[in-house]
Amino acid sequence: MEHLFFGYSAKPSILRETMHSVASGLTDGAHIAHSVSWEDLLVDGRLIVNEVEKAIDRCTVGLFELSTLSHNVLFELGLAIGKRKRVAILIDSQDAGAIKALRDFALLVTTGTTSYRNAEDLSKEIQRILDAPPLSLWDDLTDGAELPPPDESKLFYMPSFKEDEASRRLSRTLDSYEKFAVTNVDLDEYGGTPLAWFAEELFMSRVAVFHMTPERAFLSDTANARASLLAGIARGLGREVLIVIEDTAKTAIDYRDLALRYRNAADLEKRAVGWMENLRPPTQRAATRVRKHLSVELAALRFGNHVAESDQEGLDHYFVETRDFRDVVDAAATIFTGKKGTGKTANMLQAAEALRSDARNLVCVVKPASYELEGLLEVLKKIESRHLGDYLIEGLWKYLLYTEVAARAVEEAESRPAGVPSGSPLDQLRQCLEDQHRGSEASFSIRLERLVKSLDGALSKGVDEHDIESSRQSVNAALYGDTLKTLRNLIGSALFERNRIAILVDNLDKAWHRGADLELLSRLLLGLLTVVGRIVDEFKKESSRKTSVNVTLTVFLRSDIYAFVRDHAREPDKIATTEIEWRDTELLARVLEDRFLASRTKSQNASDLWDNAFVRTVRGIPTRDYMLSRVQPRPRDLVFFANAAVLRASNAKHERVQENDILEAENAYSTFAFEALLVEGVATQIDLEPVLIEFAGENSIINEPRLTRILKASSSISSKDNLVVILRRLGFLGIETSESAFDYGGTEGEMRRANVLARKLTKAFRKPQRYQIHPAYRPYLEIGEI
Repeated sequence: MEHLFFGYSAKPSILRETMHSVASGLTDGAHIAHSVSWEDLLVDGRLIVNEVEKAIDRCTVGLFELSTLSHNVLFELGLAIGKRKRVAILIDSQDAGAIKALRDFALLVTTGTTSYRNAEDLSKEIQRILDAPPLSLWDDLTDGAELPPPDESKLFYMPSFKEDEASRRLSRTLDSYEKFAVTNVDLDEYGGTPLAWFAEELFMSRVAVFHMTPERAFLSDTANARASLLAGIARGLGREVLIVIEDTAKTAIDYRDLALRYRNAADLEKRAVGWMENLRPPTQRAATRVRKHLSVELAALRFGNHVAESDQEGLDHYFVETRDFRDVVDAAATIFTGKKGTGKTANMLQAAEALRSDARNLVCVVKPASYELEGLLEVLKKIESRHLGDYLIEGLWKYLLYTEVAARAVEEAESRPAGVPSGSPLDQLRQCLEDQHRGSEASFSIRLERLVKSLDGALSKGVDEHDIESSRQSVNAALYGDTLKTLRNLIGSALFERNRIAILVDNLDKAWHRGADLELLSRLLLGLLTVVGRIVDEFKKESSRKTSVNVTLTVFLRSDIYAFVRDHAREPDKIATTEIEWRDTELLARVLEDRFLASRTKSQNASDLWDNAFVRTVRGIPTRDYMLSRVQPRPRDLVFFANAAVLRASNAKHERVQENDILEAENAYSTFAFEALLVEGVATQIDLEPVLIEFAGENSIINEPRLTRILKASSSISSKDNLVVILRRLGFLGIETSESAFDYGGTEGEMRRANVLARKLTKAFRKPQRYQIHPAYRPYLEIGEI
């Protein structure tokens, strides 16, 4: 006999009445011993979350109505999942908005739902469910496999999507506790990640912190709904959970007793420190990650994580080397750009490993956190004159990179059995760091924080910006510029025998978010791009007092950010770049095929993936061709799509991935791609969401007059021509360059070439110019295929 728990929203009233009447009327039904709803719980004078947990503990099946995506109901569903309960997700089949909202929510897109029309229909559906009770959703997510015990040192952290001062301080506070290894799950990277990945990450963590996004912020509804579900799972798993919320925000009643409410950034930092201090310290070192496995039929179909930072171990086995990768290793270029998901970080990580394999190289990886860059921006805002600001920017990058090289050199030497010989050049370098730069153990973050405080102190004393010489001397003193010459000489003496000192800079896009001062941030990044050549040249110089050192500096930057920075450069043509692209579909297919082969115990051909693991065709097209044609040409998108299809097939207990699994996964991928597009659109300084939504329900091919009408509603935001350029650069729109062939090239050169071909085509056929919406966004926007 089953014990049922019903979770549903209090609003609208008609939904509440329907659900409560059904819950009350089922108590005498077949298979049912007891039925209770949240309204039946006696919670007066008790912690609400405890009473809800007790009710879910007692139930055998949880039924959760998600038509409104109530944060309370999502949290309760998460509790039930974490407690390994069998669950059913209910949704009003006549509410088109609810169906779309659940799809946009994304986390449950591969999880089956039960649709109903009214109370009588719902009662029948529930009886049908109980006739063949579902398995625990947790078992579906983990495929029934045993996972290793939680890592006592691991902290799962989902930051606010609004990267304001409060978010920055919380991130810095959590990072400062070195006893915990923080897994930072940014929504712009992991927003559409399958629930199975989150389930494993939460299971492996001991602590979970969720910073709710302020309601006034971009994508707050989606971000907070996802956080509510994941917080419930963490609580159900027995993890220590903290939910951080602005004190003026509405709090879901179910988890208000878990919430840390704050008035301002300083208040949040104080409260967060208090909460962290009360956590007992980890009792074990980080555990080795053990991968779970699917059934034999689908064992080969784990393609790794679509986010490179979360798949470093896997990349060692199946990373696809391209010309761009060789350029990084060979230092053939200094700036690598690419769209979100093209593999910039993967190239950086693998290049670092390849370079480290030669003991003659020293590799320095620099990945500033967003709050660190924003701290610099606050200092720069206090400087009015351009000359002094640019001087400061170049000086601080020079200081940070010099000290990073010195610290990594000493750290590497100390890790060797022989250590650092007393009196040696390395020992002198170590002593210099200890005396003047917080020592070799000081992280990049610590040195940067110290630098910000030094600059802030110097500027607060007052600097005459009109006196160029004296103002530069003040800034130079704050930047410890008088020590850099000594540091440069010591680095030369200690490292002149090295084959190469490779500095790789990544993560610069983290501070590039809606609401940031993009013009000032572009100056900060431009300063780095400018100083690259100067640092390399400085280390090449040789004299009686300094030895030449082969230093290479490579910067990885998102292409939309680079385009913005380039527009603000005085001499943009002097900035040499290489753009990472995946025009070759055969090379892109290898991203999946090499991962497939890496997971096989026996040698097989890549064709086995498409012949045996996937259904042969989708909508009459070979599956390989279909999947490649529906995604933006970048590894992250293809891996996400493939993983979503495998998860859907696994949940449906299919022996191979079927056509319907792929089509369902395409819907999940489209939501993921759309959200990624909004993040990339930040650099345009235009809110693209209302612009893109105007395309909903259109046909995939649009002529010029129709496109003009669609964009007319956005004419107050930007000119039509400017919007078209932006949408083409982001890969949303392709322009027809030959009969029924559309070009989605995003670089300036590609777009100019496509414009010429398009102009000649329209002239030859005497018809309006045509555009096509990329297949990646069609399911989300319900675009008609032509």
